[in-house]
Amino acid sequence: MNSLSRLVLSFAAVIALRAPGFAADAHAAPAAEPIMIVNFTEAVPAVYGYTSWQNNFAVAPKAGFRVLGAKGAQGDGGFCQNLDPVRDLSKCACIEIALAVQEGNEVPEYTIVFGDADRTKCWARVRVAQFMPGQPVWLRLKVADFTISSGQEAGADGKMDWTKVAQWHLQGDWNTKKPAQVLFIALRARS
Repeated sequence: MNSLSRLVLSFAAVIALRAPGFAADAHAAPAAEPIMIVNFTEAVPAVYGYTSWQNNFAVAPKAGFRVLGAKGAQGDGGFCQNLDPVRDLSKCACIEIALAVQEGNEVPEYTIVFGDADRTKCWARVRVAQFMPGQPVWLRLKVADFTISSGQEAGADGKMDWTKVAQWHLQGDWNTKKPAQVLFIALRARS
């Protein structure tokens, strides 16, 4: 490579570094720290399972919560926690979940559900069928893409109040009566 080519590449690199929003920009605002909703690698109080996940998930020390399909957990189950105090996630643009599907997983999607103080629930699904078993990944969902539940799960007003998030759920795909084997690592929100 001649010296002119090196100069052009160097100049292009400097322009890229100075572009608005680039992390190296001296005027760029620091990225906001995520809000940890639940870290499954630590002790998590008052988490309870239901339907086929009840008594079929276990803490994997320093790894997370492992759903045990080999012991009966299928797509038609979940676990959750009531948050006390409630969390204000109104300034967050996305929800992130860290998980790792396990070798025996046959559930193609998992669902993240949040409930507010008046019992309105909203949900979004993450597709995991294409993930390499045993490899942890972070998945990001836009808050705007969460769907408000209907019927009695629409709460008193049918609107999700992100300033008063009172509960989270992680669930399987209720149409899949096959083994659910997944390791949940963390759930957080980010601006």
